[in-house]
Amino acid sequence: MIHSQMEDAGYQIRQQVLNPNQRQQLEDNRRIKEQMEQLQKENASPTRLYLRKMKVQADVNLLDHHDSFYHTTKSLLVLFQIMGVMPIVRSPPGVNMPRTTFNWGSRAFIWAYLIYAIETVYVVLVAKERINKFISNSDKRFDEVIYNVIFFSIMVPHFLLPTASWRNGAEVAKFKNMWTDYQYKYLVVTGKPIVFPKLYPITWALCVVSWGVSFAVIMSQYYLQPDFQLWHTFAYYHIIAMLNGLCSLWFVNCTAFGEASKAFAAELSNIFATDRPADKLTEYRHLWVDLSHMMQQLGKAYSNMYGIYCLVIFFTTIIATYGALSEIIEHGATYKEVGLFVIVFYCMSLLFIICNEAHHASKRVGLNFQERLLNVNLTAVDKATQKEVEMFLVAIDKNPPTMNLDGYANINRGLITSNVSFMATYLVVLMQFKLTLLRQSAKKALIASLTTNLTNIAAAKTNPQ
Repeated sequence: MIHSQMEDAGYQIRQQVLNPNQRQQLEDNRRIKEQMEQLQKENASPTRLYLRKMKVQADVNLLDHHDSFYHTTKSLLVLFQIMGVMPIVRSPPGVNMPRTTFNWGSRAFIWAYLIYAIETVYVVLVAKERINKFISNSDKRFDEVIYNVIFFSIMVPHFLLPTASWRNGAEVAKFKNMWTDYQYKYLVVTGKPIVFPKLYPITWALCVVSWGVSFAVIMSQYYLQPDFQLWHTFAYYHIIAMLNGLCSLWFVNCTAFGEASKAFAAELSNIFATDRPADKLTEYRHLWVDLSHMMQQLGKAYSNMYGIYCLVIFFTTIIATYGALSEIIEHGATYKEVGLFVIVFYCMSLLFIICNEAHHASKRVGLNFQERLLNVNLTAVDKATQKEVEMFLVAIDKNPPTMNLDGYANINRGLITSNVSFMATYLVVLMQFKLTLLRQSAKKALIASLTTNLTNIAAAKTNPQ
């Protein structure tokens, strides 16, 4: 305690006697001396001062024990394995290898091959039956083509599953391992584990809701669409459940990022209450960069799947909206149009959830940290801490925590507005085309009516009674 008081007294004297440049030079020399003493104690290379450790060496049992994210979201991972959507597996306890792995020859993947083959046979049978029915139907109007395309577009994610989901399995496993490593790093740096108390019930509920919504949407089409047969519904249940599961996965990850950033921000505020928090702030900056990289890895790992996801939503929403409006204009409102509006509402709900959750996660990890650091009173801290705060702000600026689909698109609220504007543009074009067809039909009907009337008049004149 006496030594601490002497240091504080010496610090106050230096502040009063030395000019700013001298104080900065003295502070730099002190920090270098402390770092060299630390290197001697650890018997480490001087390069450790400039390069951070990217990997944390830890016992696999410790990683498993502190992997709260895996334990609370395990149900969703198991559901994806059962459905064959993402056959990644968790390494057995005590095995010295990455905690989450991806292998094309694993038992989970063999199951995925089998379940996908069975589903494909049934989906192809339904698709073939709908195609044959459309070909044999005498009504070949443009609206009827659009109506049939709606249900074919819903089948697209199933056929693209191997290339969109399985091909990125290694990146998904990498993302899961990044979460595992990050939680242990957080424990080492802050001394406190990250916990996700709300995620366990949320994840279980979402697993049930994913299939519940799937049954509700498909059965609504069975009752509302006149040509939607009961045996057709079994080709769509797993597809809608997969889309719901991917939406649930996105929600869970964004919620986890929000919870982690909330705990992290509280710890960041606490270190500014300590004396000379510069060294600790450096470690916190590294932790934040890892958190930002995880958010970027989420978009990269699922880029193909969510890219196709957004395209299917965009395309299906446009044609379903057009089909409903077209039928209302031509024949009036019926149950068929209600079914199409159900599809529109469902697709737009998925898009809103994904974009809104990504927006909130990016705000909590990025903007909230910037505001917290900008509110630090730099005149009350030493020069080293001031530098670390500046570097922290630069790190946030250079590593924005954005959900990016591997460079194709940023997932945020802006994606909703841009999609809605594009949809409106295409709907206007389609409706103009529809009105043109109606005018042509009305013109043909008028010409046919006039021709018939003239013929009848001429016949009446030539054959007077």
